[in-house]
Amino acid sequence: MNKALIIYIGNGYSEFTYSYDKTYAYSVDMRENFLNHQEKIFKNLSRKGYELDFALLTNKHEKYQDFLGFYNAIHLDYDDLNDYDLERLKEFYYWKTDIPTGNFYAGGRFFKIRNQIPHYELYVIIRADVSFKMGLNELNVDYTKMNWLWPETDYSVFCDELREDYLKARGSDCWCWESYHRVNGNILNIVPNKYFNLYKSYIWMEHTAFTYMMRDLYPIITLNDINMMLGWEKCYVTDLRFTENPVYTLNKKILESHGNVQTHRFGSVN
Repeated sequence: MNKALIIYIGNGYSEFTYSYDKTYAYSVDMRENFLNHQEKIFKNLSRKGYELDFALLTNKHEKYQDFLGFYNAIHLDYDDLNDYDLERLKEFYYWKTDIPTGNFYAGGRFFKIRNQIPHYELYVIIRADVSFKMGLNELNVDYTKMNWLWPETDYSVFCDELREDYLKARGSDCWCWESYHRVNGNILNIVPNKYFNLYKSYIWMEHTAFTYMMRDLYPIITLNDINMMLGWEKCYVTDLRFTENPVYTLNKKILESHGNVQTHRFGSVN
């Protein structure tokens, strides 16, 4: 039987955390998503013949040890990112590019692992606070390629007051993908072993991870190495404040909001 490692990234538990742009504060407990993930993701992998293990690469919160037991997770020896780490990642990122991104927490923690991640045939990386609306059987997964959900677009496409000016300036709903191969950055990736070392070295760049993987490594890495699980025709944004998508919601409770935050998109998901 083939073996797959489920790696959870992001914020696994917090009682009060601000979003990266400080527009809202929220609480989250990733355990609330387990039954959803079991139904939508894990059962489908088991049907494909994979034996599953789990690993947590999330924030190091006060209940982290309890969470390791809940998931029966393998041991990853890592420290959480500190302010110095984040500042260095930010400096390096904007030395390479001026393309805006979110933050570097989720993917950046791969750099803080001291031990070797064991060999698995498949790695499934899931954002801890996600609740899926679609199952893996409904997505077009290519188990021989790096899988992202969709090509990424700009939030302006989904804002009535910005859309017309954006299209006049850019000429396309999907300009971000067409111009620099932007992808959704930190929700769900399915990566076979042959690509995993590359993936974990670039995923800290989130939405531009594939952009710079291909720019740095072409022709070793090309468009032929990537698969869009929701197809290539429709572009979405990862940030649910601007539009819903068919694949997932975020299961976190909004505690405080500032400015124009559409909090109804972030309600707790059953």
